[in-house]
Amino acid sequence: MKAKVLHNPKKDWAVEVSREVKEFLKDNHVQVVSAHADFTIVIGGDGTIFFCKKHLEGPVFGIGGDRSFICVCTKENWEEALSAFLVNPSTEQRVALSVKFKGKEHRAINDAAILSQRHEMLSLSIGIEGQECPFEGDGLIISTPTGSTAYAYSSGGPVIEQTLPVFELVPVAPYKRLFDPMIISSAHEITLTANTDSHLVIDGEAPINIKKGEKVKISRHKENFLFATPKK
Repeated sequence: MKAKVLHNPKKDWAVEVSREVKEFLKDNHVQVVSAHADFTIVIGGDGTIFFCKKHLEGPVFGIGGDRSFICVCTKENWEEALSAFLVNPSTEQRVALSVKFKGKEHRAINDAAILSQRHEMLSLSIGIEGQECPFEGDGLIISTPTGSTAYAYSSGGPVIEQTLPVFELVPVAPYKRLFDPMIISSAHEITLTANTDSHLVIDGEAPINIKKGEKVKISRHKENFLFATPKK
């Protein structure tokens, strides 16, 4: 078995755990590689997984802190969890977002959010299967089930069982509260047309500027994310 090990270099504990994990893998006859890995261990928390998502190979085994939701274990109990995974490498697949803007496709694990750019009222047109719906408020979150415990939850959205093939649309401070969180099939494509200048934020990364009249298309990505699920 081959493993790739990635960590957050800005966190001292992640640097130390990375060293310990590599020693542990060596002792358990798992080869540490930089490419063509059977699975990827990411050390540092949920944000580190987002930052490293272009470099992930195979199932993701996340090691995080007490506030992590995506990570399967913490810096205190990773050895037990990793041992269980090596004995029984069980996994689960979760849907991801395909976010298309200006001819470029982005892949999102958690969510894509359209937000007010200058702290003014955001105006959007939401298109789903040919039906158009106007929206005004501070922003709109399109979340995967994985992301339903993150920004979407903080904004009033429900927690969704993580393996379901659905998306949720969660408004951020909607005007007159005329828009409630809703869950739709991931088979649908969502077209967002900006009626005001706004920001597109994908998995909490640096905002992308969207000008009035520009469109963002969101659908299910052709590739699911695969997560390790250690079982005793």
